[in-house]
Amino acid sequence: METRCSSLVCILGAWVVGTIAGCGGPSAASPIAGHAPMPSSSASTNETAVATEPVATESPPSNSEGSTAASAPTAEPVAPAQPQRPPADRSTTKPGDAEKITWDDVNLGMQADVVFRPFMISDRVKDLEGKRISIVGYMHGGQAGQRGIKEFILLKNTQCKFGPGGQADHLADVKLKADSSVLFTPSPIKVEGTLVLEPFQGPDGNTWSLYRLEGAQVRN
Repeated sequence: METRCSSLVCILGAWVVGTIAGCGGPSAASPIAGHAPMPSSSASTNETAVATEPVATESPPSNSEGSTAASAPTAEPVAPAQPQRPPADRSTTKPGDAEKITWDDVNLGMQADVVFRPFMISDRVKDLEGKRISIVGYMHGGQAGQRGIKEFILLKNTQCKFGPGGQADHLADVKLKADSSVLFTPSPIKVEGTLVLEPFQGPDGNTWSLYRLEGAQVRN
C-alpha cells in the first residue's frame, strides 16, 4: 500500500512540474514542434534602432557664388571723373608791367668769395636779362646818408653780405631814376627796374655783386 502511494505521489508530482514548466511558453529543453523560437530582446532592439534611424537626404549643392551675387547690392555705374581745369592765373602781368620774380629766379648757387664765370649763368637769368622786373628785398645799411638815397645795394635778406663773405647772386646794385630818391628803411621794400647782368669785382679780386637794376623805383 505504501509502495502504491509513493508511486502515485511521484506521478502527481511529475504532472505538476510539467504543467508549471509549460506555462507561458515552451521550456528551453523541449520546444514546441512547429513554432519558431521567440527573438531575443537584443535583436528586437537592434531592429527598432534600424527602423527608427532617420535617413539622410542629400540637399542640392549650394551655389556660393550665386548666393553672394544675389545678396550683394547692385553697384550703380559711376560716371568718369571730369578733368578739373586749373584756376585762372589772375597775377598775369599786363604788357609794360614789371614781371614779378623772387630771388630763386636769379639764384645761381654761387659760393661766397668766388669769381663769376660766364658758364655759371642760368637759362632763367638769360631770359630775364633786359626785362623790367619787380623783386622784394632789404636795403644794405652801408649808405653814406639816410635821406635822398639814389643808389643802394638790395639784399636777399638781412643776413646777406656785400663784400668779403658775400654771395654775388644774393644781391643787386639798384640805381634809381634821375628824379627819384628814397629814405633808408630796415623794412622789406619792393623795387622795380630793368635787370642787367653786370658783375662787380671787389678789391679782393672776387665778384661782390652780379646784378644791376637800372631806371629803378621803389614801390610801397
